[in-house]
Amino acid sequence: LEHDSLPWRNAAISGWVLDPDRKKMSKSKGNVVTPMGLLEEHGSDGVRYWAASGRPGTDTAFDTGQMRVGRRLAIKILNASKFALMGGGEQAPASASADPSSPVITAPVDCAMIRNLAALVVEVTDAFEGYDYARVLQRVETFFWRFCDDYLELVKGRRYGEQDAAGASSANAALTAALSVMLRLFAPFLPFVTEEDSRPAHKRRMEVPDAQKALQER
Repeated sequence: LEHDSLPWRNAAISGWVLDPDRKKMSKSKGNVVTPMGLLEEHGSDGVRYWAASGRPGTDTAFDTGQMRVGRRLAIKILNASKFALMGGGEQAPASASADPSSPVITAPVDCAMIRNLAALVVEVTDAFEGYDYARVLQRVETFFWRFCDDYLELVKGRRYGEQDAAGASSANAALTAALSVMLRLFAPFLPFVTEEDSRPAHKRRMEVPDAQKALQER
């Protein structure tokens, strides 16, 4: 080689993008689609979601249905973030608010969620290092929907102080930690909605390792 060194150590082989008839999309065939209309209809994050769902080395079918799924996911992330950042609102006592500088996660369901999230971070980090970005998106999305459908429903009342101040504080601290981590996990795929949500979340951010430390010190 010219400079006695390898120009790269890793290379990826991408597949074709296929049209609805499962034929290769190309300019010569006249079956290509310009992106502007897709971006306007589904948003940049929606289009990126579809693109990231294609595994390395495999052909990917052009699918606007996947783009609609990505758009709905982005909207759900926005709504979940708003809920997590509400901080309990006026209904919660002042002592129930989470203190980002001294989080206390004590409720068993909060502890379990944080542990599962920490395990997810380890899993998807390994997948990222192996360039399996599609698996990362799939695993993070699965965790997120379970988080919204199950965990958020379980803690809605408690975070507003319906039980006690300690329970509300634990819920708010866990929500802050989970939001911070999930936004960063989604960021490579849905950068626009995660950037929008990360601005108000930044001041209340707590890393998963910090949450684990809080659990261990119980």
